[in-house]
Amino acid sequence: MGIDWGKVKEEAVQILSDYIKIDTTNPPGKEMAGARYLKGVLEKEGFAATVLESQPERGNLICALKGKQELPPLILLHHIDIVPAEAEKWKFPPYSGEVVDGEVWGRGAQDCKSLGVVELLAFLLLAREGFKLKRDIVYMATADEETGGKWGVGWLFENHPELMKAEYVINEGGGAGMIVGQRHVYTCQTAEKGICWLKFTFRGKPGHASIPHDDNCVVKMARAIERISSYRSPLRRTLTAENFIRGIAEEQSFLRSFLMRQLLNPLFSRSVERRIPDTGLRGMVGAILRNTFVPTVVQAGQKTNVIPSECSCQVDCRILPGVDPEMIKAEMRDLLFSFKDYEVEILQTSPASESSAENALYHSIEKTLKRLDAKAKMIPTMLTGATDSRFFREKGTIAYGFQPMSPTANLSEYLSRVHGHDERISAESLLFGTRVLYEAIKDFCG
Repeated sequence: MGIDWGKVKEEAVQILSDYIKIDTTNPPGKEMAGARYLKGVLEKEGFAATVLESQPERGNLICALKGKQELPPLILLHHIDIVPAEAEKWKFPPYSGEVVDGEVWGRGAQDCKSLGVVELLAFLLLAREGFKLKRDIVYMATADEETGGKWGVGWLFENHPELMKAEYVINEGGGAGMIVGQRHVYTCQTAEKGICWLKFTFRGKPGHASIPHDDNCVVKMARAIERISSYRSPLRRTLTAENFIRGIAEEQSFLRSFLMRQLLNPLFSRSVERRIPDTGLRGMVGAILRNTFVPTVVQAGQKTNVIPSECSCQVDCRILPGVDPEMIKAEMRDLLFSFKDYEVEILQTSPASESSAENALYHSIEKTLKRLDAKAKMIPTMLTGATDSRFFREKGTIAYGFQPMSPTANLSEYLSRVHGHDERISAESLLFGTRVLYEAIKDFCG
């Protein structure tokens, strides 16, 4: 007897709605409540799930579906924590889990409790079916991703490394479907940028603000911030970015395809980028082709009538594969060559990470997509932010970001909901994602 996908959709909507109602905003996190909820769902299906507490009320859940052969596991990973929400600016309360017009509303609906539900149902469907797996499938829900993963995946690697051994990981960061020409183009996140957070400290002559002078550190910093914010780092081509751009270009008319490929040409890249009509795609393309620098935190002075002797600003820099912090510092020194009496320090850094698309899991996902969507095409992409996949890639594990969503002609609208107001996901996307993942795992592990 086949799977009743209508009932699966109802189950997915109910589980996600209940999951969203559990407030796991980070900080402070309190992911233990979410971990206990997932544990309860798994226990009703006969599983023995383990919950590990990294700090008080910071929970991490692990549950395995055993395979028949001695192959390294496949981990289905998502994070329990969510970013804060400005409740007064939402149409429906962000922790209500409201289901309206076929959509589930609430913080985490896209990032990334829905992925947790999609992975959970694929996991349960395989178990209910009694499918014979060639390797273990591990369902993993972790804490603290939104503030760096210290008490989640990072903590698990430090304290329970035996539980983290895997050959493959499926995580967040890809799967969005875009309508491009006559095709539905789905992304698979095979790479993500690294971080290099910088702090610039400017010095000048202190004094009474009633007597202006030309050595005001605040004024110097303001000019530096303007230069940094308007700066565009040189084009830097990576294999993932090239494959992404070429994959989209292939689905365009001849003229559009030619122009799209010019994004890889240092002479024309910026002018072509500015002409991309979809703001979401435009921003993504610009960020995966170069290092980015965004001023975010400014500290200056303590009293209105006092010119301070020192002030500072912090810059969120995202770096491409092959770039290290010293290269970034040199780039900034060249940019601010005319500025005196300042210093730059690195606050935090983690390298960019990348996984090859030439392996059995990638091909199984690609094949499954094409079987379930006749217009489907999958292309690799680079995430401009960071996820917990980087911890696994550092250990040699292949990690992909993949949660397939129903295709859209407006990528910017989808992207605006992630960490934005009125975050929500359609029931159809939940069902589609569950079905693709379930079928892909069967193909890969069968």
